[in-house]
Amino acid sequence: MKAAKVRISEAVVAGVRQIKQFHALLVIHRPFRWAWMGSTFSMLSTRTLGVTYPLLAFTITDSSAWIGWVMFASTVPGLLCYIPAGALIDRLGPRRVLVWSETGRALLVAGLCAVMFSGSLQISHLMALALAEGVFSVLTSVAETALIPRTVDPDDVGLALSMHETTLHGVVLAGRPLGGLLYGIGSIVPFAVNAGTFLFAALVLRRLPAEWSAEAAPREKLLSQIRSGLSELWHHRFLRWATIITALTNLMVQCLIVVFLSVATAEALHPVLVGMVLAAAGVGGVIGAFISPIREQILLRIERKTSRREWATRLTRRMGLSRRHRSMMLAHVCACAAALGLTLVFGQTSPAFAAALLVIGLAGGLSNVTVRTVLSRVPAEKNARVVSASRLGTYSAVALGPLLATLLFTGVEPYISLFVLFVLMLLLAVVTSLRGIASSAPAASPGPPSIEGL
Repeated sequence: MKAAKVRISEAVVAGVRQIKQFHALLVIHRPFRWAWMGSTFSMLSTRTLGVTYPLLAFTITDSSAWIGWVMFASTVPGLLCYIPAGALIDRLGPRRVLVWSETGRALLVAGLCAVMFSGSLQISHLMALALAEGVFSVLTSVAETALIPRTVDPDDVGLALSMHETTLHGVVLAGRPLGGLLYGIGSIVPFAVNAGTFLFAALVLRRLPAEWSAEAAPREKLLSQIRSGLSELWHHRFLRWATIITALTNLMVQCLIVVFLSVATAEALHPVLVGMVLAAAGVGGVIGAFISPIREQILLRIERKTSRREWATRLTRRMGLSRRHRSMMLAHVCACAAALGLTLVFGQTSPAFAAALLVIGLAGGLSNVTVRTVLSRVPAEKNARVVSASRLGTYSAVALGPLLATLLFTGVEPYISLFVLFVLMLLLAVVTSLRGIASSAPAASPGPPSIEGL
């Protein structure tokens, strides 16, 4: 009992120390402060819109079928626009694109408010808005990922990305219930608020140094830039495999969520309970991103604890946790496989699904910061296009996962579905381990240094 209290006390002290580091980062690096603030308001509006779009679609049409179409219109730009978005941002500069994108989103949502106020809103208007705003959302997502590392000193990049990733997961948790709350006040309220927050984000981002948007005009054509971004990603060994692993992991996690929702529907679980289970992934993401700056200390402690037994040492090595074979991507896959195992061992219950999603979110938060840190080391003139190529791979899995799960697991017993997912994740972990994908430094490429230890 005393040892447990000591561990809790140590964790609290470490957490307070890290919060102080985050605060110091905001104080010391003024550009990071503006970039982080603008990004936070932008992300919050994006998440609330993800809830209010389908609610408004149902209000207009009184048909659930249009909910899916409006959600499709808001997400399909991610499949079509990520690649050209990266090349465009490298050409114009992330700061300039962010300001334009957030201003454009503010004008679009304000226009929707005007149409709603006039009483002439049609579903076609909402579809067009969701599609156009989705394009701006893609531009914002890639541009802020390319911009954040430039706002701090090289030694502080990891800490800055950890803070940004932690905020992202926190905003996901807060944005969805906030969207529902505002919509309950009045259907126009969340859109009016979002128009204001998008405009505020644009004004904050304008405070960033203007020279960051004035990149040297490239001589390459847009298609050549796109090809060079894809080539850079493919020839960077770590980033290539990290993108593949993350995409496959996301695909199986989306399948897990579909299986849970089918169980929840069959057992008539209360919507609040369903929401709490799904929110566990966001909670895990916050924890994982928050502790990422001290991941080395955590891994060293795990290594010391397991060094007394040969079987534990061997298992630690196989999971990518030992110093010589350390690999955050392998640890991510192993954690996801273990999480799926929880739903098999403890049954298809809400606590088991919540625990699985919590572990998956935690591993995802850690690996996201790792991958973003490596992406920040890509040469500045190619950074956004490489980010966009990587993002397309991971986003496609998120977008297509529910459809694939529906096709594969409709009519299949939940236990069988989860067992198949567990076996597939275990196979991915074995392949990742045998390939030694991230335990060694990535293949040399112009610009990024070795990342051994990440």
